[in-house]
Amino acid sequence: MIARGKMEKVWGELKKIEAEAEQIRVGAQQKAQSITALAKQDSEKLIANSQTYAEEEAQHLYATALEEANRKRDESLKANEMATEKLKVRAGKHMDAAITKVVNSIIKGT
Repeated sequence: MIARGKMEKVWGELKKIEAEAEQIRVGAQQKAQSITALAKQDSEKLIANSQTYAEEEAQHLYATALEEANRKRDESLKANEMATEKLKVRAGKHMDAAITKVVNSIIKGT
């Protein structure tokens, strides 16, 4: 009987240990799920932030490229206007000579 009492006590202790082990396992599993959920939330935030930053960078690059294109266009337009003015001045000088030649040809021809 004494041996049986000790066996029951050992079985009781084993059952307590098993119950504690099960609680530890369940707790660890819940903790792992919680950590996984937090990691997923953090990664989703990082992805959202990355998209936001990428969009902002793209807008900045677009604005910079647009400013550069407008600057180059304005420079080209000014250069073309200057070239046009020079051509007008040269054409005006040649026009006077051409008119004189036409008038002289008409006078000599009649």
